[in-house]
Amino acid sequence: MAEQPSSALTMLTEFFSAEHIEAAARQTGFVQRPSKITGHIFLALVTFGVWGDAKTTLAQLAAKVAQLSQHVAVSPEAIYQRMNKRALAFLQELIRQAFAKLQSCQDVYEENLFTPFARVHLADSTGFELPESLKHTFPGSGGSAAPAGAKLQLGISFAPYAAAGSACSCSA
Repeated sequence: MAEQPSSALTMLTEFFSAEHIEAAARQTGFVQRPSKITGHIFLALVTFGVWGDAKTTLAQLAAKVAQLSQHVAVSPEAIYQRMNKRALAFLQELIRQAFAKLQSCQDVYEENLFTPFARVHLADSTGFELPESLKHTFPGSGGSAAPAGAKLQLGISFAPYAAAGSACSCSA
């Protein structure tokens, strides 16, 4: 990994404050009492670094926690216990808030950037492999592609003076 591990936490707090992340963790029930695995640490753990490899082990994730936050050591079992519906609710809430923040266009572009244009459309997508057990629900693209896969697409339309709307879709 090219970046320094501590920069993952820095990148997250540039978008969400540490207090905001912890408030979402408490609101969704992911964090119920003081713990070594905070909302901030968990978010960094599942969004940066070795998590990007589909074959990452819990032991590798536990080692990454020690790199992300000094003086914090957790077991693979502790991470496994945190992979539950409350963790999913926590991550979904932060994704919802991120899309809401992007849709409101707070600090996203300069005030007069789009004035010469009637409308600007931005689109991006990513595709990823899913576990083979999901091949009936999310069939892959065929050929030499994975048996199961999904694509996430985001489209935003900007009018000259405000965001006209946005859409996010997930499809197999």
